[in-house]
Amino acid sequence: MIKYLDKIYVVMQIHNITNVDLKILSVLAQNSELSLRELCLKTGILSPSAISRRIQKMKDNGIIKGKTLEVDLPALGYKFITATFVKAKYGPGYSDMVASKIAKIKGVTSILFLLGDIDFVLTTVCRSKEEYSRILDELTKIQEIERTDSRTVLKSYMENNLSFLELSTQ
Repeated sequence: MIKYLDKIYVVMQIHNITNVDLKILSVLAQNSELSLRELCLKTGILSPSAISRRIQKMKDNGIIKGKTLEVDLPALGYKFITATFVKAKYGPGYSDMVASKIAKIKGVTSILFLLGDIDFVLTTVCRSKEEYSRILDELTKIQEIERTDSRTVLKSYMENNLSFLELSTQ
């Protein structure tokens, strides 16, 4: 059985990714708007052009797919967050079909396909429980969904933490 870190090392070898690249990714994940000089200071790499080349290589290899914007959703009034578990009818290609239908529902922010007795976990972000009720109504209209089970999120402690990228894999 291959350990988790061994798998990371194999991926690193395929894409010629080094621990220095992982350090750059980790710093960029915290703040993607840093200048090359600031990246030099935070990573310990002396040359901005070396960092620029490494970033471009990771873009070319599809490891860096773009820059993202972090939005403070509660500041915009989106304070009602749920995790919704979905059980779907099993069949050929059902996961792609159900996921594509769920993705069209306004307010669904993530869809994860799972192994086990639950097929999907969705994250939704709404302004109110009435708005979430609309999402549930739309989910029940999808014929392939057998049932849903929802949990209200009281507090988020961590999201999209990529600090594990700093792990040494050698």
